[in-house]
Amino acid sequence: MTEPDDILVRRCQSGDRDAFGLLVRRYAGRAVGGATVLLGNRDDALDASQEAFIRAWRNIRRFNGRSRFYTWYAALMRNVCLSRLRRRRRRGTMAELAAEPPARADQWDPAVLAERNEQIDRLWRAIGALPLHHREVIDLSHFQHLSYRQIAEALDVPLGTVMSRLHNARKALRDTLGRAETEVRR
Repeated sequence: MTEPDDILVRRCQSGDRDAFGLLVRRYAGRAVGGATVLLGNRDDALDASQEAFIRAWRNIRRFNGRSRFYTWYAALMRNVCLSRLRRRRRRGTMAELAAEPPARADQWDPAVLAERNEQIDRLWRAIGALPLHHREVIDLSHFQHLSYRQIAEALDVPLGTVMSRLHNARKALRDTLGRAETEVRR
């Protein structure tokens, strides 16, 4: 039986590293996925999520339980990712977002696989073209599966702002993907 987050957090706050290891294993996949959306590549995402977990361990006693552990962690990870993006800009090496799409081929027909991979590539390029504040809400909603309220907590913005950003981000994705689909058919 798996222990709930709140019990694991209390154990962590008492210095139990094994409990923290359980939280890391529980959320590492989501964390790397979310950081990949923000940073654009898996290697940077692995580093950022690890740095955020280290910060979480160092600050676990400050966690007050008003939000869920992952919501709190997602805010830490967001800050790590934003710092890394700022450093990239300062160095003038902001690479084009080229996130690796997750392997999702469930059929082995080469034509089906090729089409699916093209669709996934178009989606990731469209997400990468969004402004950062739109990528964040897409990530937190669709990849991290946070509620609007949890997203508002993680981003420290009003609930209405989350709803507006998510609406605008989805609209921008639909527009971009619609144009891409039209170009493919030509």
